[in-house]
Amino acid sequence: MSTTEEQAAEAFQSGPPIILAPGPRTTDRIPPPPTDVWDLPHGTAWVYHGEGNSGLTRPVLMADGFSTGPTDLSLTWEQLEHGPFPLLSELRRRGRDVVLIGYHERSASILQNAEAVMAAVTEAIDRRVGDHPLTVGGFSMGGLVTRYALAKMETEGIEHEAQLYYSWDSPHTGAWIPIALQAFAHYTKKLDSRFSDQINSPAAQELLWQHIADWKDKPATSERRLAFLRALEEVGSWPRDRATEGPSRSQSHEYRELKQHPPGREAVRR
Repeated sequence: MSTTEEQAAEAFQSGPPIILAPGPRTTDRIPPPPTDVWDLPHGTAWVYHGEGNSGLTRPVLMADGFSTGPTDLSLTWEQLEHGPFPLLSELRRRGRDVVLIGYHERSASILQNAEAVMAAVTEAIDRRVGDHPLTVGGFSMGGLVTRYALAKMETEGIEHEAQLYYSWDSPHTGAWIPIALQAFAHYTKKLDSRFSDQINSPAAQELLWQHIADWKDKPATSERRLAFLRALEEVGSWPRDRATEGPSRSQSHEYRELKQHPPGREAVRR
């Protein structure tokens, strides 16, 4: 028995709303007030000084990942502090200053949100007491945002003073959302457009190694992703400063592979 469009619309409208952001919150805890708040291009940062630090001394910068809408830094704090391990309080207990970086729009281009990271790095250097090197990275898409930001700073001759770059669960070789799920999102767009809009957002297209913009499309590599990969290559693909510890591979070969082979599931190593 097939479902009519009217029945599908009724089911959508009677069900709970689609949750596009990380969460929901698992606790009712309110984060402590940050020591400082930085207004950044395309973003905001919350700063928490480490225990015993009267100023920014040993900065650890953490960039948010992908979703839609502005970053909820209180939710970021909750997930990092009240998940399996109290990461933020442990870092601060060890004298590290935590800088949580969020974006005005998480689904905007990675290149745009990298501007928030570059500004945060510069701000951390300007405000730092002493000369302890920075630790810079992010979670999920945040690992790519910081990867590009640090590499671009190096290319432009801007000192980032990051001794350690890290990424956690970041799709460096491309993210994967099943094509059937993408097609479903686009097929139901006239009933609820949010899921389809998220998949077609600039950041999603830059992350996904296979993308469809409409449910009738054939899977392919988005032009936005190809442009992002070109931008990565232009800045050397990875932070490469001799003082920076990071991935062992010196450069990404993904864009080169995509140029040599027609985009398709078998063309890109995963």
